[in-house]
Amino acid sequence: MGDAFRLCLVLTALVLMLLVCSDGRLGAQTANEYEVKAAFLYKFASFVEWPPSSRATPLCIGVLGQDPFGAALDEVVKGKFINNREFSIKRFKSGKDAAACHIIFISASEKNRVRAILDSLAGRSILTVSDVPGFCRGGGMIDFELLDQKVRFEINPEAAERAGLKVSSKLLSVAKIVREGRP
Repeated sequence: MGDAFRLCLVLTALVLMLLVCSDGRLGAQTANEYEVKAAFLYKFASFVEWPPSSRATPLCIGVLGQDPFGAALDEVVKGKFINNREFSIKRFKSGKDAAACHIIFISASEKNRVRAILDSLAGRSILTVSDVPGFCRGGGMIDFELLDQKVRFEINPEAAERAGLKVSSKLLSVAKIVREGRP
């Protein structure tokens, strides 16, 4: 099996796990959009390599602006480790405060401030993620899209490289690659 196929299987299994209720029975309701996005944020940490200076424990995922995840993000990382690093979840009102995290989700509530936020995080090894349309083309790293009721994502590898992050070819192979400023 190819690496891309294995990654697709892992991501599919993760989404299926989200469809299972906490008591282990298959639920009548399906995972909502932000439960799936929370699972992706957690899994992205497995496919990104931070520079040695950014490898402090725990691995911090921050939410900047209004939190659309509720408890879903906390639940998806609860008790989980990646490369012997536990997770912490933090919520922020400003980009300056968020600079200590490894992954920052910039909420749609911040759509008018995205450029200023990205500028404030420039030069830091922080994976920036959002679902604001055009996020990657504007200099962000990963942009969620909802297409046909499914969560998809785009990646701007140039933005990640500028931040000193190495995104796995496995993750890049299942994403839509975009470049800044290009349609």
